[in-house]
Amino acid sequence: MKKIIVALSLSVFWVACNDNNNANQEQKKDEVKEQEVKKDFKADFDILNAMPDPIEIVDLVKSTGIDYDNSLLNKPENTEKYNSEHKMALNMGVYTVDLGYTNLHNKTQDAIKYLDATKKMTNGLKVSQFFDFEKIKSITQEGKDLNQLITTTGIGLDKMRQGLEDEKRGEAITLIVAGGWLEAVYLATQVAEKADRKELKEKIADQKIVITELIKMFEANKTTSKHLTEIYEDFKKINDAFTNIAVKNEEGKEVQVQMSKEDFNKLNQTIKEVRNKIIS
Repeated sequence: MKKIIVALSLSVFWVACNDNNNANQEQKKDEVKEQEVKKDFKADFDILNAMPDPIEIVDLVKSTGIDYDNSLLNKPENTEKYNSEHKMALNMGVYTVDLGYTNLHNKTQDAIKYLDATKKMTNGLKVSQFFDFEKIKSITQEGKDLNQLITTTGIGLDKMRQGLEDEKRGEAITLIVAGGWLEAVYLATQVAEKADRKELKEKIADQKIVITELIKMFEANKTTSKHLTEIYEDFKKINDAFTNIAVKNEEGKEVQVQMSKEDFNKLNQTIKEVRNKIIS
C-alpha cells in the first residue's frame, strides 16, 4: 500500500513539474515572440517626426475660453493599471498632452501630478534618461515661464524619439505619438461640443491627414501581435468616422469645413470610446 501511495505521489509530483516546465517554456516562447514583434515593427520615422505637435491642438482648445476641466483628463492614479509596454506607451502620450493642458491653464498642482504620471510611464518604458525632470518640475512649480517649459519638454521628447529610433523601438514611439494625438483630438472634440468655433472644427477636420498616416502604420503591423490588431481595429473606426469630413481650401476663397452635425457626433463618440478603452 505504501508503495502505491509513494508511486502516486511521485506521479503527481512529476506531472506538476512537467506542467510547470511546459508553462515556463510557453512563457519563454511568448517573451521571445514579443521581442521579435518589437524588432519587426515597421515604423515610418520620417512620418512620425513630421507629425504636428498635439500641443497646438491643446492651445487652440484653451483659446476657446472654455473653463479648465480636469475631469476630461486621464486620472494620474491610473498609472498603476498600466503594466504592459503598449499600455504604458499609449498612456505616456496621453499624459504628456494632459500635462500640456494643465500647464497652459496654469494649474500648477495638477501639472505636478501629471508630470509624475508621465515620469512613471517613462520609467516603465526605460526612456526617462531623455528628460530633465528636475528642471521641468522646477519650471512647473514656478509657473512663470510657459515657453521655457514647452521648450524643455519638447527637447526631451525629441531626444526620446531619436533614442527610440536608434534602438529600433518603432512600436513604442508609434504608440506614444498615437496616444498623444488621440488625447489632443479627444479634448478638442469634447470642447467643440460646447464651443462652436470654426477654427477648432477646422483643426479637428485637418486631423484626417494624421489618422490616415497612423492607420497605414498600424495596418502594416496589425498581424504581429494581438494588441496591435486591437489598436488597428480601434483606430480604423476613427478613420472611418472621418470619411465624410474634409477641409476645402481653394485659392482666393475662405476655408470651408465639410463636417455635418451627424459627422461630428459620430467622430466625437468614436474618439471618446477608443480613448476610454486606452486609458482603462
